[in-house]
Amino acid sequence: MITSAFIFLIIGFIELMVVQKMIYPPLRWRFEKAKVTGSQGVDPSRIMTIVKIQSLLVMPLIGYFMGNPFQKLTG
Repeated sequence: MITSAFIFLIIGFIELMVVQKMIYPPLRWRFEKAKVTGSQGVDPSRIMTIVKIQSLLVMPLIGYFMGNPFQKLTG
């Protein structure tokens, strides 16, 4: 159970790094560009907060609760 939670935490860290390096910069640029015209949508920092919660809290919890089925599969 703890092992699967740790594995899912690692997956969450990888997901967070990918989002921060590849997805967040274009979102931030587009948001700043849209502020000039007054047509901006959701602030990218809110999106990043949701991604951080999902990656660092929800993913390990899923791994923890999925630990028993994984443990039964591996023996």
